[in-house]
Amino acid sequence: MLNRAQEKAVELLDEFGIEDIQDVDIRDLVYAKDIIYREAPLENYDGRIVYGKRGKALITVNSNLTYVPRKRFTIAHELGHYILGHNRKEVAHDNQASTEFYKSGSQETEANQFASELLMPTSVFLEYIEGERFSPRLMHDLAEEFKTSVTSVVYKYLECGSHPIAVFYSYKNKIKYWKKSADYRRMVKDLNNLPVPPCSVAEEWYKEGVQYKPDDIQKIELNVWFDLWDKEENGWGYEYCLVSPKYNTVLSVVWED
Repeated sequence: MLNRAQEKAVELLDEFGIEDIQDVDIRDLVYAKDIIYREAPLENYDGRIVYGKRGKALITVNSNLTYVPRKRFTIAHELGHYILGHNRKEVAHDNQASTEFYKSGSQETEANQFASELLMPTSVFLEYIEGERFSPRLMHDLAEEFKTSVTSVVYKYLECGSHPIAVFYSYKNKIKYWKKSADYRRMVKDLNNLPVPPCSVAEEWYKEGVQYKPDDIQKIELNVWFDLWDKEENGWGYEYCLVSPKYNTVLSVVWED
């Protein structure tokens, strides 16, 4: 069942009869909704939306944001603020923090949900992952297919994928947020606001700057991230990290066979 933000994204696609969003320039949807769009330098922000009189709005995206998938998600995020009626009396500024799904603010969460559904419609996403085994390579391939960030694909998979995964978001070596698939049976350790755990792949990044490629999967002991009730259990799984050196963040994706 889709939530309000997702339903609004579906309605927008239906309004313009869009079936293959991958081939659509998201800026065209901004123009179609009579929103002014521009790109200009924004210090510390990826994008912002400013509301004027009589329902008019201006979306500005940082001209220094050259990574197309991230720019595409940022535009969709700002458009989501508009469609969902957010912050009508103030300026909404967004950077990587607010366009990450860990952000607790309801309006930022909704804007992310809107952008995710707009760029990766659930019905289409499910077709792409049907019969596919979860892997970091699959996440990167999907990101290329949908022309969005790998991070957004991971969260989409977390929401509707067929294989249980857990994600742990850290900033400056501190765990800020975690979430797992509804059917992931493991119990996560109490990690919030603590350093990333020893022997994790995330620790390798923060301590040594080690970053692995999608096809170079790292095996880990599950007790690094989870409380294992059966101490005799052979708890092994895998961890793959999406690293953003600029923002000093790591998204750890953990799964099992």
